[in-house]
Amino acid sequence: MKKLAIATLLLTTFTLSGCEGGNKDIWGTEYEFKKAEIKMMDGTVKKVKVKEWSRDDQANNIRVTTPDGTSYYSGSENIMLINEKNEATTQKSAKSSESAKNY
Repeated sequence: MKKLAIATLLLTTFTLSGCEGGNKDIWGTEYEFKKAEIKMMDGTVKKVKVKEWSRDDQANNIRVTTPDGTSYYSGSENIMLINEKNEATTQKSAKSSESAKNY
């Protein structure tokens, strides 16, 4: 009985790990990002607010849609999704890193 339970557990683990891929989390976790930096074809970087985003399951591509409805679709090497800490924490971290540089 013990061997059957262990075998079932291992089989379930392998099956579930095979189902999980990319940003699809079978446990129901959501990935929410508020900002993105997108490298444009001319080399400039555009900072945008994110209304929604999705990842292509078959390729390494990401689509970002802004609040005004503009969509950007590119490889993940050109898009960085960002979720910043609250502003007070970010400012405190910046001051700490600045004082560390001066040390």
